[in-house]
Amino acid sequence: MHRVEAPAKLTIRFEVRSRRSDGYHLIEAEMVALSLADLLKVDTAVSVGGVTMIAEPLLGDVDRYRVDVDDSNSVVRALDFLGVTAQVEVKKRIPQGAGLGGGSSDAAAILRALGYQGDPSAAAILGADVPPSLVGGHIFVSGIGDEVELLPDLRRDYVLFLPEFSMSTVAVYRAFDRVGSDGGGNDLFLAACEVEPKLRVLTLELGARFQKPLMLAGSGSTLFVEATLAELGLISQRTSEGLELAMLSTSVGSVVVVGCHTLARPESTEHGKL
Repeated sequence: MHRVEAPAKLTIRFEVRSRRSDGYHLIEAEMVALSLADLLKVDTAVSVGGVTMIAEPLLGDVDRYRVDVDDSNSVVRALDFLGVTAQVEVKKRIPQGAGLGGGSSDAAAILRALGYQGDPSAAAILGADVPPSLVGGHIFVSGIGDEVELLPDLRRDYVLFLPEFSMSTVAVYRAFDRVGSDGGGNDLFLAACEVEPKLRVLTLELGARFQKPLMLAGSGSTLFVEATLAELGLISQRTSEGLELAMLSTSVGSVVVVGCHTLARPESTEHGKL
């Protein structure tokens, strides 16, 4: 039985460089792994495989954490990629449609748990975000997300704001092709606000409340700031496995607040390209 964590991936800088003829976008991004993580149990000592997804939010609406188990499921696809039969239980703590790479991280966790030794870029067949999640730690990502360069470990605290609404990555990229970027730290912010106007309202509201610039995580819907809950004047309502948790009421609904920190790379690797 393997027990492994699947850390959330936070994109702290994101640029869209161009769009290929096949519709994929070439990007440059800086990413870190976070202490917020899904939890997996993987048992290969079985004759019949199966995947169980358990919604286990630390706070908030359980519906954001429910994941279908079908042929498109990232864990199912990772097992097929390896040609392995296993019973897998996933406790989902990273919400869907949050821009935190939860599904990709689950797939990468399966690869790590079962000893995948191949080129991380080859795992992009499971999704462009899988290679960054497989490498972990602090990284620079380019190409369609499959080219990963190691960066020195980064030790920072972040506060995540997880709204009730989720975002479709496909829809955000389509909007980006129409509206472009406003030149902020995440080129997808303007497009994400086009897809979900409540995101702009929430960004302005939280920015005014905490007097700090907020950024969008990936294609959204998570907003984040480099800080601790204490630095924002928030009191943790609950602490779980190194995470500080709180709830906020806003004009666009309840927001789960998570205080977390960056993680080092799973294994020591020299700085350079993979």
